[in-house]
Amino acid sequence: MPLLVFALYITGSLNTVLSEEHRREICRYIYNQQNEDGGWGKQMLGPSTMFGSCLNYVTLRLLGEEKTHDALSKGREWILSHGSAAAIPQWGKIWLSMIGLYDWSGNNPIIPELWLVPHFLPRHPGRYWVFTCMVYLPMAYLFGKKFVGPITPTILALRDELYSVPYNEIDWNKARDTCAKVDLISPRTTAQNLVWTCLNKVVEPMLNFWPVNKH
Repeated sequence: MPLLVFALYITGSLNTVLSEEHRREICRYIYNQQNEDGGWGKQMLGPSTMFGSCLNYVTLRLLGEEKTHDALSKGREWILSHGSAAAIPQWGKIWLSMIGLYDWSGNNPIIPELWLVPHFLPRHPGRYWVFTCMVYLPMAYLFGKKFVGPITPTILALRDELYSVPYNEIDWNKARDTCAKVDLISPRTTAQNLVWTCLNKVVEPMLNFWPVNKH
């Protein structure tokens, strides 16, 4: 549900596609899924996570709910007490970046140029498991474009609500590798950290000059 609302908000069609009754029922559904600790889980009735809490909190605000609502106050308290939206896992960082609530520089590279390598190579993304492939393809494109939706007053307000420091003072280099403990399923190995360091410091700056990122 949050991802649909995000997409409709970015395209400016939220109130066109969703009637007032639909928006009210979506809010009611999200409120009913909130855990007693104030957060939301990734799945229905699941334990609170930064991913679920941030996406559901933002969704309610995009649907017109006020931040002073008791449930939103509890949700915001949960988010800030667990590291703020800076600690959302990778897929959450991508979604927040698209809507203007997280800077693209705080993401590890999702390289669209990998789609240009010969398909016979075993690491070609087209050979990934279908779910991974279909998620990676649009995320790689959006990462390459550094796409950001309209920055509305609601988005500006959310920038203040989701973080414990002013938005323009966030250390995005640190946030890039920050993940809330409740969301960290499998910590990265030393080898993986070395790969990401190489991509961030060497490869990504070079790719910024490639034609693929200019169109």
